[in-house]
Amino acid sequence: MRENIEAAISSIKLAQGIVLEDDWFAVKALDDATLAIGEPAYHQRNWSYLISDGDDSLLFDTGSGRRSLIPLVARHGRANVTAFPSHMHFDHLGNIHGFGPVMVADLPVLRAIETNGTLTPTDDMFLGASEGVPVPTFEVGTWIAPGDVVTVGARSLQVVHTPGHSPDSVSLWETERDRFYAADFIYCGALYAQTPGASLSDYLRICEQLLNDLPDQVQIVCAHGQPENGVDDAPVLGYADLHALRDVVAMLLRDEPRTGELPVNERMNLLFSADSFTA
Repeated sequence: MRENIEAAISSIKLAQGIVLEDDWFAVKALDDATLAIGEPAYHQRNWSYLISDGDDSLLFDTGSGRRSLIPLVARHGRANVTAFPSHMHFDHLGNIHGFGPVMVADLPVLRAIETNGTLTPTDDMFLGASEGVPVPTFEVGTWIAPGDVVTVGARSLQVVHTPGHSPDSVSLWETERDRFYAADFIYCGALYAQTPGASLSDYLRICEQLLNDLPDQVQIVCAHGQPENGVDDAPVLGYADLHALRDVVAMLLRDEPRTGELPVNERMNLLFSADSFTA
């Protein structure tokens, strides 16, 4: 297994400006206080984001768990680090126990699984059985509602509820940097709208909301990437990609429910199921 991982890492080509750390993580500075942290040797090519200012850092998603993210965050984070998972899928909750009480989106679906200040995702929320990952139980430090603002030093990031991929998904909007941390709502490659709780009607509603609320020049940073021309880079999409996704979902919803896959544009495909038409 170790030899297979080393072979996968050695075959990866990283874009200019990315540094490989701990023989696993691809680290890229989006600005002087924001790091994109990728896992290009993992088949889902996860990306997490370390957002810092002053003495504070926010870790938006905690990685796949295939390697410990804790030493890297200790090197690059500030004195106070808070983890905030975008949703409960297993590939975003790796290392969750290494960051103490975490920030959690205040949504009814998540409040329903809280017991004595801890959360244990349901199997349909977590989906870790597909890769043999056990369901974690972790402590909640802060509940934060959609529309509320997370402060990281002097930085402000608004929490946006973005169901579609999953009912519990949230994203972050940072007005001052015109940056939208989309998590799994939209990303490069195969966009999942066929997992439990995925909803095409939610996708359409949130796409229209974001197209109305976000500026044309928005930078959409994503939680999964795909190599382009054989090179891995931090995944960034834009307003036009959101518009293309809206158009494909709207077209689908005019058809009869079915299961399949459609191209959104040259950077995304949408996977959907008959259930996602009616959720």
